[in-house]
Amino acid sequence: MKKSFIPIFYLLLVMLVSCQKELSQEQGNIPAEGSLQQVGGDCLPHTVNGTFVAGTALTSTNTLQVTVNVTKTGRYEILTDTVNGYFFRAAGLFTALGTNQVTLVGNGTPFVSRTDNFIVSFDSTFCNLQVDVSQLGVGTLNGAPNTCAPIIVNGAYSPGVALTTNNNAVVQINVTTAGSLAVSTDTVDGIWFAGSAVFSTGAAQNMTLAARGSIAPTATTGTKTFRVRLGASNCTFTVPFLGPAAGTLNCTTPIFNGAYTANLAMNGSNTVQLAANVTGTGAYSITTDTVNGVWFSASGNFSAAGAAIFTVGGNGLPINQGTFTYTLRWGTNTCTFQIAYSPALSNDYYPRTANSSWSYENDDDPLDSVYVTAITPTLTANANVFNIFMSDDGLPAGLDSAGYYRKNGGDYFEWINLEDYGADDPVWMEYIMLKDNVPANTNWKTPAAGVTIAVSGTPTKIRFSNTVLQKDVSVALTTSGAATPITYNNVIVVEQKVETEILPGVWQDVSTLFGSGKSYYARGIGLIKFELSSIIGNFTQELRRYQVF
Repeated sequence: MKKSFIPIFYLLLVMLVSCQKELSQEQGNIPAEGSLQQVGGDCLPHTVNGTFVAGTALTSTNTLQVTVNVTKTGRYEILTDTVNGYFFRAAGLFTALGTNQVTLVGNGTPFVSRTDNFIVSFDSTFCNLQVDVSQLGVGTLNGAPNTCAPIIVNGAYSPGVALTTNNNAVVQINVTTAGSLAVSTDTVDGIWFAGSAVFSTGAAQNMTLAARGSIAPTATTGTKTFRVRLGASNCTFTVPFLGPAAGTLNCTTPIFNGAYTANLAMNGSNTVQLAANVTGTGAYSITTDTVNGVWFSASGNFSAAGAAIFTVGGNGLPINQGTFTYTLRWGTNTCTFQIAYSPALSNDYYPRTANSSWSYENDDDPLDSVYVTAITPTLTANANVFNIFMSDDGLPAGLDSAGYYRKNGGDYFEWINLEDYGADDPVWMEYIMLKDNVPANTNWKTPAAGVTIAVSGTPTKIRFSNTVLQKDVSVALTTSGAATPITYNNVIVVEQKVETEILPGVWQDVSTLFGSGKSYYARGIGLIKFELSSIIGNFTQELRRYQVF
């Protein structure tokens, strides 16, 4: 059985406000050229930094980091539209061709809490980014007004030894009003701790405060007391300052953990285990340079002399595939190791690359399945180029047409014939079937005027209503042959319903008669599940295997 997905039409008009800035002759007046997109239209790696709170002005920590493939050096200006009272902008000079990372600084004050959709533009290209704005929360520190309890201090602290991302303190907070909360300490011997995050209501919730600043070489060792504050609530905790450790590094037998893939952000699983010969006990801070958008770091305490094992954690977002060399530094001592990054996973929620294939199981029946593949030839229709999908359900054996698809930005289109859906005559049209750049609860109907088809000789105007029920959630599926459920991450769930025009301009949901569907799309994989509900019965199709090129 072949599942055909009915997409939807959507029109988005965006007006970008641009401004020009005169650059001196020394900086150059030639505009740079390049793209924010990969081949195929997907956005290059990008991240959103900082906490965004309604009614709170943005600071230098509220940024967008985007990647640009520069094809011509020169001055640049990269900016977004203004949404919900704020925008992002960066200007400067590109001096090198190839991939460059640019940080756009936020300006303005968000009006209300919600998910905002921004369009970032450079040269003739653009990308869609989402920023979550929360409301201001209310809470107290667990243990206030006396000693914070409990608290975990991570990393080692020593005069003259640089802090890393491993240096932090985990405090507990009691949240009475859900929203964004900011916590910080006073400054002691040049360092302080600070953090912000969005919380739901509840007691004894963990919050991580990053250590910031630097401990001067002239600072004394010993136990230091920090006072931490959340609004009017405050309490204290202690941090031991140790003398610096000494020794040499050994990178000859690194042990790598985690996946290393272009455009896949580093997380807690990305670590490298290395060796050291400790000649003097104490605190250590070991880091690498930043290569391909990634760096590694570790801090801690070597309590015994001799051979020691330590682990550096990965940070950042890999830009390109390939093998890159990292230089590890501990004081004046260095060594190197290499990491090979595999090609980037597709960001598409409906990949269309030639020879990609998927196998689905129907209604949990291991003997009832369908094979779907994307072929190399394309179809040009309605002035657009569509990728052709073919399927084989074994009845009879052999490939048959399974649809025509294309993508533009975050919109996925299907070119369909409504004759396959009850029309008496062929009626071809293009619909947006999926949007990957909108938040949950977004609805779109297409076309606005509906399409008139002849159902059993009676002219009927219909349209399709789609709603994003969930965005970037995890979904577990169990099919025959799988001992345990397979969990797919970054899944968008879209519900499709049918509407008819019962009076001019008056539309009615007729899904109870004609049925409704739910499609589950996983990023980099495609359709993983489809559910059809109708008065004549239900149907479920689940992914058994896939291969995406």
